[in-house]
Amino acid sequence: MSDRKDTRQNQPLRHRFENPCQVTREAINHVLTRDLKKIEAKDVTFHALRHSHASYLLSKGVSIQYVSERLGHSNVGITENAYSHLLKTLRENEEKKITDLMDFQ
Repeated sequence: MSDRKDTRQNQPLRHRFENPCQVTREAINHVLTRDLKKIEAKDVTFHALRHSHASYLLSKGVSIQYVSERLGHSNVGITENAYSHLLKTLRENEEKKITDLMDFQ
């Protein structure tokens, strides 16, 4: 059994499970936790990584439409609601840029 486990650890994540069509959130988090422990990284859930990834993309100016599609949301409104706190901050930053551009004094 340990030989099988050792050979599977070097495979992509989708190949580490008996039936990749039925991968659960718990199974992904289990593998993620195990792998993060190996590299002595902070334990986070897959959902937290997904949220951080989307937040990072938005903070770097990637369009909300693209981020929404990347996350698999059925419409942009879902993404806007989930990241409204970040979008508000980004909008305030954009408004400040415009104000600074229009300040001729």
